[in-house]
Amino acid sequence: MTPPPAATPAARGAAPLTAAGRPLDRSDDAFGWLRPTDPGGPLQQRLEEDGYLFVPGLLDRGEVREGRLDLLRRVQAAGALDPAFPLEDGIVRADAGEDRGLWQSYPATSEPIMAVLRGGRMLGLFEDLFGGAVRSYDFVWLRDQPRSHGINPHCDVVFMGRGTPQVLTCWTPFGDIPVGAGGLIILEGSHRTSRERAGDYLRQDVDTYCENGPNADAVRAGEMRWERWDDPAPGREWGGELAGDAVALREEWGGRWLTAPEFRMGDVLVFTMSTVHGGTDNNTDRLRLSTDSRYQLASAPIDERWVNGEHGEPPVGHGVGAKRGKIC
Repeated sequence: MTPPPAATPAARGAAPLTAAGRPLDRSDDAFGWLRPTDPGGPLQQRLEEDGYLFVPGLLDRGEVREGRLDLLRRVQAAGALDPAFPLEDGIVRADAGEDRGLWQSYPATSEPIMAVLRGGRMLGLFEDLFGGAVRSYDFVWLRDQPRSHGINPHCDVVFMGRGTPQVLTCWTPFGDIPVGAGGLIILEGSHRTSRERAGDYLRQDVDTYCENGPNADAVRAGEMRWERWDDPAPGREWGGELAGDAVALREEWGGRWLTAPEFRMGDVLVFTMSTVHGGTDNNTDRLRLSTDSRYQLASAPIDERWVNGEHGEPPVGHGVGAKRGKIC
């Protein structure tokens, strides 16, 4: 049998580190590496200091791999993978369309993925952090990113701030992600500075709109997803971002953008609702796969958008049923 061709440099991840097409400043005062955390160490103290916990190798790599293969088999069935490469490489066809056989809420239907995200290692970490029984949102977000720009800098509270503020996000890579292949970046110290520099932003709720504003009918009809909070104008939508330019944001705020030399299957990155973070561009041919799951004390109030309904209905998420009008 003829062996498959060697992976191209782009497929191996030998790619530039950019955000929305702009190269990140790699100087010492603008860029650095995430500080690893020992899961047996003082987790709460470290979280308060850094606003994040980067825990390499927390999860069983083999179990994470099973979740990865579950995702890639669906992508393969949709015809979006390049058949010249092994399935596990996740190389996207150059002519692939947007249909990759996946959807954002898919993880909740996947036994191998949920076994990772609600397994003993994951829940044990959060029980240690919160000091009690925890629960996760029923909705789990899938991020399947082909070669494309990453997500703009933001804080998670604007998307899920209706319950307890003591919610933590866990970003879990379902594949090894080298620099330049779409890894996450954390703005150093932003869990503190965001409260001073972006207090109005942190008080927003993407699903709130102006009842007396120009987009009220469009929001109620589901024709507009989110209205721009600081300057409502007819048809002007908002994506929940704090800024559209990660390079300019760091220059304004100071600190450094932090990432890892390589995120590996088994690693997790945990951060607070007020920690500024974003996604770098995937400048490779590999499909970048990860999930966002959220955890909190089981006894605390929970954002109703992200849990199943009384009779088992799926979470309403950001749908029309989540919208709340206000007088502006």
